[in-house]
Amino acid sequence: MDFGHTIIAGMAIFLGIGAPVALVGLILWYKTRKTRMIHETALRLVENGQPVPPELFMDADEPFSDLRRGVVLVALGLGLALFMYQLDAPWSLGLIPLFMGAGYLVVWRLDSGKTSSRTPGV
Repeated sequence: MDFGHTIIAGMAIFLGIGAPVALVGLILWYKTRKTRMIHETALRLVENGQPVPPELFMDADEPFSDLRRGVVLVALGLGLALFMYQLDAPWSLGLIPLFMGAGYLVVWRLDSGKTSSRTPGV
């Protein structure tokens, strides 16, 4: 193996590990920033003597979160299983997100009949 192939292999490994880590880091940064902004807004309301609405601490997409997660994880599991099968790799790894997604879909289906009486979370 020559030097060029070594560099390409190293870059592929770095991107294969670094890209998912960077993506998770960006998601965590965004969620932390969003939470901080909500808390700062609540603090300003309290300082001005205004009541803090409980809706401020509730997610806007909360009723659909289980459905969205379920559909995404089922699709990810199927895609991963098919991809791994094509590579003659252990395709059963795709069953992990697939069954997680199926669980979210079951929870969504069970909760969809109930009225939403959730208390705001902090």
